[in-house]
Amino acid sequence: MISVQIIGCIEQIKQELKGENMAVSYLDDEVQALNTIEETKPSVVLVDYALRKKETDDYIKLLLAASKDSKIIVIANELTDDEILSCLIAGAMGYQNKAQLNDYVVKMITVINAGEAWVSRQMVAKLLNILVQK
Repeated sequence: MISVQIIGCIEQIKQELKGENMAVSYLDDEVQALNTIEETKPSVVLVDYALRKKETDDYIKLLLAASKDSKIIVIANELTDDEILSCLIAGAMGYQNKAQLNDYVVKMITVINAGEAWVSRQMVAKLLNILVQK
């Protein structure tokens, strides 16, 4: 059973996760979610970018400080590459556009839980370029 915490974007995917082998909790409030994550240490956390917008990367760092082994996926409507990179550099393991979320949510959670990343190949190339430049 995969433990999953979803912060925001709740109604959109609730039906998709019903009946899957996942223990899912849903929260709209990011402060309450942070406290819950600190207590429950879920395997996978889905974070709606719309909650904190440009401060999402800082929020990711807070989540990982509260539960270092949780794997974070950012969910959003059309982020720029720089916004996605900022979240990945902060510690997120993946990004998914909301438009295709229902199509991929179960596979995405399973893949992330297994220790893989959920980003486009183009984004992997950009991350590698950043590492090479450092």
